[in-house]
Amino acid sequence: MLPLGHLVVALLPVTLYTLVRKRRLPTGTVVVLLVLATQLPDLIDKPLAWTFHVLPSGRMFAHSLVVSLPVLAGVTVLAHRRGEGRLGLLFSAAYLSHLAGDFYPILYRGTDYYFFPNLFWPLLAANPDRAPSFAAHGPESVLSLFVWVTVFGCVTCYGIVSMYRRRRPAAPV
Repeated sequence: MLPLGHLVVALLPVTLYTLVRKRRLPTGTVVVLLVLATQLPDLIDKPLAWTFHVLPSGRMFAHSLVVSLPVLAGVTVLAHRRGEGRLGLLFSAAYLSHLAGDFYPILYRGTDYYFFPNLFWPLLAANPDRAPSFAAHGPESVLSLFVWVTVFGCVTCYGIVSMYRRRRPAAPV
């Protein structure tokens, strides 16, 4: 799944829920958290595999349930202790939505899906990428790159501006 798809899979249901339940858009904190959580597995694994050649696959370490579930449990517990348990759960759900987006072919291919072992690395030996480079997985055209950058830019700017406006004290009247 492409980066924009990962974001939409997490952001759309949260936005619809917030609109229906609270009659407003999600807070900036929620939006920035979703942007980070939905992209984090690729931000960790792709450079380690394709730039630094530490991993054989861009869907291995941070994409592994064996690695990510204990880390996400820790993140959720820490967030709960800080009084932000809902944000911890939201982060974990958004992160796991990324994994679901990458590994959904398991539903109809089962263990025949090429990347299936990567989901359970290091318990199973990971399959290497067939095309290990950013160029092989980038946008097909300048227009699609423009769309990616525009959408990510708008969503991130909304989140940052919303966070800033929320923390700024109200001006005296």
